[in-house]
Amino acid sequence: MACTHFNSADSIKAPTKGTPIFKDDCMLCFDTAFEPKGLDICLHCFQSFSRGDLNHTQLHSTLFDHTLYLNLKKVLKPKRERKEGEESPEKIAKLEIRDQSEEDLFNIQTALFCSSCDDQFPVKQEDLPASTSSIVDTVLHSSSNERKEEIKSWEQEILPCHHCFDIVQQPIKDLDLTKCQSCDLKENLWICVVCGSLGCGRQQFGGIPGNSHALSHFQTHENHNIAVKLGSLSSDSADCYCYNCNDEVKVPELGKYLSRFGINIHEVVKTEKNLTELQIEQNVKWDFNMDQKDGKSLVPVFGRELTGFKNLGNSCYLASVLQTLFSLQSYKQFFLNRDFPIDKLTTPNADLNIQLIKIADGLLSGRYSVPDFSTTEEIKFQRGIKPFGFKNLIGQNHAEFSTMKQQDAYEFWLYIMDKIDDLYASEEDRPNSPLHFVLENKLKCSTCSSVRFIKEITNSLSLPVEDTVLDFDDDGRERYQPVTFESCFKNWAQEEEIEHKCSFCNGEKLVKSHSLQTFPDVLTVSTERIKLKNWVPVKTDVPILFKRAEEKTLERIDLSNLRSQGLLEGESLMPEDVSDIEEAGFEPNSEAIQQLEAMGFPTNRCLKALFNTGNLSAEDAMNWLFSHMEDPDIDSPFELPKGNSSKPANEPSQEMVDNLVSMGFTSKLAKKALILNNINIEAAVEWLFSNPDDDGEIADEPPKAKSQEEQISELIVKESIKRPEYKLLAVICHKGMTVHSGHYVVFIKKKIDGQPRWILFNDEKVVLADEANIKEMESNGYLYIFAKVGSKDDL
Repeated sequence: MACTHFNSADSIKAPTKGTPIFKDDCMLCFDTAFEPKGLDICLHCFQSFSRGDLNHTQLHSTLFDHTLYLNLKKVLKPKRERKEGEESPEKIAKLEIRDQSEEDLFNIQTALFCSSCDDQFPVKQEDLPASTSSIVDTVLHSSSNERKEEIKSWEQEILPCHHCFDIVQQPIKDLDLTKCQSCDLKENLWICVVCGSLGCGRQQFGGIPGNSHALSHFQTHENHNIAVKLGSLSSDSADCYCYNCNDEVKVPELGKYLSRFGINIHEVVKTEKNLTELQIEQNVKWDFNMDQKDGKSLVPVFGRELTGFKNLGNSCYLASVLQTLFSLQSYKQFFLNRDFPIDKLTTPNADLNIQLIKIADGLLSGRYSVPDFSTTEEIKFQRGIKPFGFKNLIGQNHAEFSTMKQQDAYEFWLYIMDKIDDLYASEEDRPNSPLHFVLENKLKCSTCSSVRFIKEITNSLSLPVEDTVLDFDDDGRERYQPVTFESCFKNWAQEEEIEHKCSFCNGEKLVKSHSLQTFPDVLTVSTERIKLKNWVPVKTDVPILFKRAEEKTLERIDLSNLRSQGLLEGESLMPEDVSDIEEAGFEPNSEAIQQLEAMGFPTNRCLKALFNTGNLSAEDAMNWLFSHMEDPDIDSPFELPKGNSSKPANEPSQEMVDNLVSMGFTSKLAKKALILNNINIEAAVEWLFSNPDDDGEIADEPPKAKSQEEQISELIVKESIKRPEYKLLAVICHKGMTVHSGHYVVFIKKKIDGQPRWILFNDEKVVLADEANIKEMESNGYLYIFAKVGSKDDL
């Protein structure tokens, strides 16, 4: 018999067709219905919670007075072994998930749970109100919210583009549909629907050859946008591609167009894999080496900070980035002891802060890093966690990250870094603080040696990679000359000529160079492996060596040569141009500037005149100019006087404060930095990075601010005390032709039994890496994370 709370359950209402029902895992941790105590599905709000170690059911009940739950436990049904001679199930040919019922997959145990009584009761009983029984049945037989979103994301809807409706076919000459018109290839053939030209496609995964002659035809023939893969044709499918849109498309009345070439779409037989099948095969087969040199499988590892992610379908880019971020000390310290925000717990699936706390607990606690005995594999890898709630939330309203397609890990890295910076902008110890640094771009005039420094706050560098082809392997793929990280950094710092006008001498030959003004504790480096070949983006697998042959451990990289040198002897600061002055708080009257320049006055004099006459009119400025023509400093670079702004010197504008807050500083600290540096935002940024532990309190009489040159000199001296040496901490690797296909894994250095060891995180497979993996890291490394020697992340 159920308790009286269930017998008088007037407060619970049946879910409607659109009500999301969460029953895959706990809303606040990754416990599932496979736990010993199962999942408690709240019958008030249809969210799931666990009575496991953290007892989130009790937390939810206490906060919201939701006392009635349906307890759900699942046991995976053993797979039926095929009888001898029985055909294997049909191979999945479409990128979709079939919505099987839960009864097909699991043995399900259910019960009613009342948190007020702290007791469970059978679901089937005579005195249970019919309305409650109906709600329980609805919950049990409804697809979970995660399942619905998963199915929706997997279904690839291919639509026509506007070029599909502009096809004007030309007179057709004799056609040879057996081979490419530009070479002898007889497979991977694409026919132009406008003229019938037959060309081979691009080289594809699995050794399928291609010389891109179909693409070449499009590039030389206007409006010949659409091509169809002959081998993919059948009565119900066809691969159609728009080269103009660079995407798969659906061509209405395709049969009519193809009939002009003597092709009856209802009679042709598909002879080659379509693009979707190739993508699935690629993701299945392109795996990283999970075996040692002696043929034995790599050793799985389990425990705290060694939890893997279940692949949600092309989610390895997300898993690799999250594994890397939560291996950093700043992320561990920030999230592990962080409390859930009480005011957001009504909808935890919609709050990014809650999802990040949940991810931290799932990855770092070790509770889910246990062998998965439900699999039939001889070696038992771990259960891992499924970050579906996080993936669904972080990708909301994003055209790419909301889909189940493979994405660029570096693009996702930048995207999530911005999200986290925005989310915790007001926090003192932000998780991304150790990754930020000041990048300095220096412009130097080749004529007069005047220079301008442009500084920006960033969290990563993108290094060029030389791709010198040595020869070709047996499959026709290029083999490249190995390069070193030292050479990549050197190429990044090299000077390059740019088109820009010197504001001092009007010279047009300027040289741009990069350097670092500060060195972060954690340095993120992306390698530019994507090159355009025949107008197609292709990834180059150039080996980047970070280990010398004579060394047994990864070498340290000294980046002292990237340090900013500031203003050198013989150089002078280039006068500020109009845009720079506007950023400093003075916006010149544009109409007056134009009138004065038309009279022949140099821009530098115009700015001085407008500033000294209140920025009112060209006439006032002209009178000032005539009376100051003989001033000895009339042609010296215009600089905004210290403290001059529309506000008093000690009161920075809210916009300037907000600019610094957006970089990750608190409002209090940003305001102090601006006040101490006379409202000079660049000097304020340098002061902030030099005083990261300042409390933001302002003394009654602030000390005299130092000049920008003095601050830069002091910063260089301070930084020179510590050699900016780095050791490799993590490498996100990619196997595949482009970053939008293939497979991502990450290698992270962790302490195992007190010794630094490389760990390979390949979805839910978490194993000790060996020497063979180092080679894969060199050839397939895409995103590198370095820890400064002596920092918290230095092992």
